[in-house]
Amino acid sequence: MKPLDITILTTTEDIASINIQRHLLSEFPFKQQLNLEPWDSDLVNRQFFYMPEYIKSDLKSKTALVRFNLIEIEHEFITLDEVAKPNQIHGDILIYASRHRSASERKALLCHTTGNINDDNSFGGRARHVSKGSGILMHYLYKNLLHFVETTPNYAVPVDHEVDHHGPTEFLQPSGFIELGSTETGWKDAEGAKIVAESIIQTGCQIAQNHYIPAQISDLSHSSLLNKQNIKVMIGFGGSHYMPSFQPIIPKGYGFAHTVPKYKIMAVDKQMLQQLMKQTLEPIDGWVVDWKGLNSAEKQHLIPLLEQTDIPIIKVKTLRKQT
Repeated sequence: MKPLDITILTTTEDIASINIQRHLLSEFPFKQQLNLEPWDSDLVNRQFFYMPEYIKSDLKSKTALVRFNLIEIEHEFITLDEVAKPNQIHGDILIYASRHRSASERKALLCHTTGNINDDNSFGGRARHVSKGSGILMHYLYKNLLHFVETTPNYAVPVDHEVDHHGPTEFLQPSGFIELGSTETGWKDAEGAKIVAESIIQTGCQIAQNHYIPAQISDLSHSSLLNKQNIKVMIGFGGSHYMPSFQPIIPKGYGFAHTVPKYKIMAVDKQMLQQLMKQTLEPIDGWVVDWKGLNSAEKQHLIPLLEQTDIPIIKVKTLRKQT
């Protein structure tokens, strides 16, 4: 049985990324693979792998359900698709261990899907294009960050889920950024890096145990890689960059494969909706709208577009009341 291949990307261009890498290698029994295959040696400096073993109820012996491939590159993540072609990036799922910058300069741990909803691609990726997103992946990245922060003594650092932004956008695999922020002090924070490392491994193991379909791994463009089980996969619209109205429902069984903030709603058109659907790994359970986070003109623009699809429109406050 082929294990689920999760590629963890780290880069020497990023202090936080190398900090997270250091904790992945110290906290878990990764082994260096001196042969860089199948990677291009012009792209990848080093490669490590780790294959935890589990016993599933339908199997009589231990089996490796997931293989973590940790690679180190020298290029900045957000423009990686400018130097690497899609066929040069390997794995079933990509997780970028990255830094986060913000004007507030506060410490924080974050996750998000990448993408450019409008014509602005000044931070990498293609304009008006989003990467392949996974509600399952984002559900577990966010939930595990929360879990490890809450269970770490004297570590009161905010956990946030961001809307789609920046690149890369051109790789074929479902992917997500998990980040350590937001200044050099935060990027060098050992406890935060340890939590991010633990969250990455926990996420991969949970996805492999609960959702992976090893008999149907050939086509990442459809939902055959993962079974949603009890996770509701959503696309969010409205609100601010850090999704304050959406975050409370995520631990209750929801995952946002993509989210469009209020300030980019007017850039959404029929083609963008089609792309959001195409670029979501799993079948979408609902368009979730932060009703109070949109003004009248934005609602009048967005809702008729959403109504042209077969996907239900759900107010986020309805889900918050239910959970």
